[in-house]
Amino acid sequence: MSVNTQGWTQRPITTQNSFDPAAEYLAQLGAGSRCTMKGALSKLADWASDGESGPHEFSWHLLGIEETTALRTRLIAALAPATTNKHLAALRGVLKQCWRQGQMTAAAYESAIKLPPARGDSPRKLKKLGPIELLQLQATCRRDGSPAGARDEALFALLYGANLRRSEAVALQLTDYNMTTGQLTVGGSESQRRRRLTANDDARQALERWIVVRGSERGRLFNPVNKGGRIERRGLSEQAIYVACQKRAAEAGLPPMSPEDLRRADVSPHSESIHRAITRAEPGVAGFGRATPA
Repeated sequence: MSVNTQGWTQRPITTQNSFDPAAEYLAQLGAGSRCTMKGALSKLADWASDGESGPHEFSWHLLGIEETTALRTRLIAALAPATTNKHLAALRGVLKQCWRQGQMTAAAYESAIKLPPARGDSPRKLKKLGPIELLQLQATCRRDGSPAGARDEALFALLYGANLRRSEAVALQLTDYNMTTGQLTVGGSESQRRRRLTANDDARQALERWIVVRGSERGRLFNPVNKGGRIERRGLSEQAIYVACQKRAAEAGLPPMSPEDLRRADVSPHSESIHRAITRAEPGVAGFGRATPA
């Protein structure tokens, strides 16, 4: 099975043969280290599979440099440098077993483990996002004149305003947004599970700015942007959304931030905010670009 380019955490990656690289790696450790490293592998497998796999079920050999880099970024945001490096050591150890067993080529293995160690002090804790932080993030995205800046502003507007999960954001198609009405359709294929939301002016402007940059080609609404600024025609992955949050928070001078922090963001009724416009919601249609209570 190949990694799902539409979002590598969308489906659990499960081991397809009897070889268990996690068990093989842990068996080589002393009793004192085994429990610690098993906990590290459990966390990594849980994050990489979006909670669907444990360390003994996860197909570690399918991890490439994009996925291991995303895991490192998430570790740095959540843990102290020493603890992060311990997790990275566990990751390298289990991938080494995959290489020895022939599940990974030498080139794939060397690429996946090419991760610099974490350095510095323990990360600051992020308080709940408020209007000032949201404005800082918006300004940071707008200062980036590349397509990634427009994409991230629109993406953050949905994560915050529409209260979307990462899995929902990566699943969106261009056709799910109606530029005439400003209405977005989110959810599964069954009509009763889908919901409609209408953007306020700020969210709508951000979305449509990205769509103009992206182009009208059908496919996923959000796409990767390479280092040269070229938009790739595959879907953005869930881990890429996490990396975007970390990158923009750092550029804005904020503590490490996750997509879940955007979903939990709170705006004071009396604060000046880009999200304070009243949402134009139709009867029975939820609004996004969260309206501030009067």
